[in-house]
Amino acid sequence: MNEKLLEEVGLTKGEIKVYSALLEIGEATTGAILKNAEISGGKVYQILDKLITKGLVSYIIKNNVKYFNAAPAERILDYYNKKEDEFAEKKEELKKEINNIKILSEHTQKNEVSLFIGFKGVESSIFRALENFHGEEILAMGVRFSKDKKFNILWEKWHHLREKRKIRCRIILSEIDKEIFRKFRNTQTRKLEGITPSAITVLGDIVLIQNYGHEVSCIYIQNEDTAESFRTFFETLWKLAKK
Repeated sequence: MNEKLLEEVGLTKGEIKVYSALLEIGEATTGAILKNAEISGGKVYQILDKLITKGLVSYIIKNNVKYFNAAPAERILDYYNKKEDEFAEKKEELKKEINNIKILSEHTQKNEVSLFIGFKGVESSIFRALENFHGEEILAMGVRFSKDKKFNILWEKWHHLREKRKIRCRIILSEIDKEIFRKFRNTQTRKLEGITPSAITVLGDIVLIQNYGHEVSCIYIQNEDTAESFRTFFETLWKLAKK
């Protein structure tokens, strides 16, 4: 008998021993079951009750003594099918509950702060932010062009993906590179020197603070109040910046 398979179906080791013993010896009292199944006397009644509930054991009473019988082996499949039906019902209930949780989470403000280090970290953070953004306009300020060309190429790819999703972008630059920005569509740029030592991008309730100094990094903040503060700051600077 494949005990591991029966355990996966939902039977305990004790239940398998008792059921196997009854299949082998036929109708029996608890004494005979204990001897054959090699389990403790304190557990046999509990195990038998569970097997009866599962439809795998029945009993009759003779002279005030219970005699137990194993149900045909096919009953194991019936038990499994019943479990499968119950699982399907639970799965449907779980789907409904997940929808309820999603609705609840939509009304709960998300708060997250993560630090990403190095080129791969920056790459992961900016594309993750874009993936999670479902608005119409992105704001960026303090943008400079890196001496390391791979960062400029990375941002070009990012902007092209943004353009495919038809998301507008306004950028306040610390320096102008016409060749790069001539490639971008749906983008407005203005120049304001020395506004911030870091580049800041606001995407809905997400704020990215990128530092391209000695240790390249990006701080990923998801918080509506923080994002709103940066949006207000951006709009103030936008009015001061040169077209």
